[in-house]
This record gives sequence, C-alpha cells and structure tokens, in this order.
Amino acid sequence: MLKLKPEIALRRLTLMKNNSPYFKGKMMINYNKNNDVVKYKYLEFIEHSEEGKDPKTVKQFADAIYEFEVATGFKDFKGYNSDWAIVYKDYLNDKRNKQTGLNISKSYLLHYVSNVRNFLTWIRENIKGYSKIKKADISYMHVRRNEKNQARAVNLPESHSVKDIISTIRKMPDKTIIEERNKAMISLFLLCCPRISSLQESRVEHIRYFEDYNSWAYMQDPRFSPTKGNGFIKTFFVGEVQDLIDNVINWKQYLESQGRKNKDYLFPKITPSFTKSGETEMLFDKDYIKSQTIIRNIVKKAYEANGLKYIKPHNFRHSIARHVRKSNNNVTDTLIALAENMGQKNGYSTLVTSYAGDPLESRAKLMKAIVLE
Repeated sequence: MLKLKPEIALRRLTLMKNNSPYFKGKMMINYNKNNDVVKYKYLEFIEHSEEGKDPKTVKQFADAIYEFEVATGFKDFKGYNSDWAIVYKDYLNDKRNKQTGLNISKSYLLHYVSNVRNFLTWIRENIKGYSKIKKADISYMHVRRNEKNQARAVNLPESHSVKDIISTIRKMPDKTIIEERNKAMISLFLLCCPRISSLQESRVEHIRYFEDYNSWAYMQDPRFSPTKGNGFIKTFFVGEVQDLIDNVINWKQYLESQGRKNKDYLFPKITPSFTKSGETEMLFDKDYIKSQTIIRNIVKKAYEANGLKYIKPHNFRHSIARHVRKSNNNVTDTLIALAENMGQKNGYSTLVTSYAGDPLESRAKLMKAIVLE
C-alpha cells in the first residue's frame, strides 16, 4: 500500500487540481484536508494499479467523489454512515443538467453512486483509520431497482442507411487536395468505423494490405493514437465497394508520392496559401487536425450537400450493424466479428482459434462478405 506523509499527499493533490484533467475547471473553494489525502491515494491507485484506468475514467471517479463531498458538507470520510448515502442520492436526484435544465439522467446517477461506493469500499479495506466504516452502511450506496433499469435502458441512436452514406460520399467533390482528403476520411469512417480520436492521429502506414487475407485493413495502434482500452485493433475494410476503398488507397498513395513517410499523419492539416506569383497552393502541415469539431463539420457538410441531416460520425457503427442485421445471411457470426473488428472484446477469436484456425482470416472473410450495395 502507498504510504505518503499527509503534507506530501496534499501538495501532490494540489498539483493534480491545478494541472490534471481530474480536477480541470473545478473551483475547490471548500475541502477537507484529511479527505484530500485519501482521495489522492485512491485516484492514484485506480490509475496506476494492475488494471489501471485511463485519465478520463479517473476524472469521472474524482467528479463523483467531489459531488459526494459537496452533498455531505465536506465532512470527514471517517464519519460515513448510511444517512450520508441517502443524502447523496437525494442530492443527485435534485441535480440539474446545465445544458438542458432537466434532472440528470439515471445513467449519471447510477455511475456516480457506484463510483463513490467503490471508493468507500476501497478506503475501508486499505487505509488505516477507515476500517470502522460499516460494510452495511456502504451497502446503502446503491440506487433503486427501477432507477437501475432506467439507467440501463438503451435508446437506439439515429443513423443513416448505408445506401444514403455511400450516396453522400459519391457526391462529395474531389477537385482539390482538401476535398480528396475529406472524401477519403469519410470513406474510412464507413469502411472501418474508427473513433474520431483514433482517426485524427492515424499514420500513413496504418493503411495496409494483407495478402494472406486478401484484404485491406486499418491498423489502430495505441502507440500513436488512442484506442478502446489502449488495445491494438486490426480493422478490416467492410464490404467490397471498390470506389470507396479506392478513395482511401489513392489518398495514401498520393501522400507517399508527395514524400510523406510512414509515420506522417494520414489526414494532415492542410493550409491554403499563395505562391510568389500569386497562385493558390495547398501546404501540408506536419500536424494533424486537432479539432474534432472540424472533422464533425466535414461530415456535416457532406450530409447536408446530399440533403441529409447531420448525425455524428460515431453512428456509422450503427449504420453498418443495422445493415448487417437486415441484409446478411450469416447475421450472428457477422455481428460478433464486426464488433471485434471495431475493437470490442468477445469470445469470437477464442472460439475460432480453438476450433477453426486463424481468427483474423475468418474475420477478414466475414467483413468482405458484407454486401453494402
């Protein structure tokens, strides 16, 4: 167990508040010195222990614990009892969403209560002086069954049909370098359904052809771009719509013809400029498009040019999955393979490896077999 002198822990927690995403934007006007020490130990533990959580998740825990302190008047955690849990849940149920003005979602409630329960359980078991917290009192830190059911109810996200997305891509202009880049970008969104954060920092070498599988793939490498669970994802192109595949391959080849190296960004920032003679030219930036809003606007502009309303790029996944469910003969196997193709973990690889050989070969075939049009 990590042991820090209180003054050292407080100093390091202060740095976290000022510099880290855990406390970004928070006005820590009220605090409890003893609470801050154990909070720091816990946040450090969940980030750096064997099953370390990413900073975004750690921030969610930090926010939940902070709201718990606000609700209970920054009382010392050592005095926790079941009444605190009831007060906290009432506080959250009365809390309003700043954007909508409505009560916070049941999903928000479920996660915040769960995060605080995990925190209390951990300090009770790991921090000297907190073992007197009763396990029965911690058990009060649960939401009602109907609230849990509401939190886990899934609203089906909106998505355009694959047919409409292909039509949108084909109507995109490609006369300038920027237009070619944008067309290749949206083509890759449909063929591989990457997250924006992954696509932003992808490199030229991440588009590869695998002769063994007779398939193109997009390599999502956590060393270069964020991926789900920081795992390495080999995403095979879905379907065999050749002009969409060509949009991506031709863009990669163009970058290589311009002297771009393997480690250069696949979708770099491009800045319009002028030559000495006054002619317009496009300059490749060494950096990538850092604003996700710019990428979303590229998708929005393409949709609107085709008479469609904007739906966020992440929902390309829903478009492909629904298309498979409606039109594919081997629905179950294909959907399982598709989920793994997008980086979701399941038993498909284990099943195929144990009983049927190479899981990547099987997945590559299933992805190519999806008929997009």
